[in-house]
Amino acid sequence: MPKYSFTAEGLADTLTPGETTSARGTLSASSPEAAKKAVEKSLRSRGYELTESVSVATQ
Repeated sequence: MPKYSFTAEGLADTLTPGETTSARGTLSASSPEAAKKAVEKSLRSRGYELTESVSVATQ
């Protein structure tokens, strides 16, 4: 499976209202779309709401 790097800016912390952060990392996925969906799902499961989009690039 290809590796992708991602950047997620403007993450609102739903557990601490008013706090925002960003995240960067890498993951393996079958396509860029699958990588983006996986990142969004993972961030939401950790209590973050996306206020901006996630960018994904082939590594």
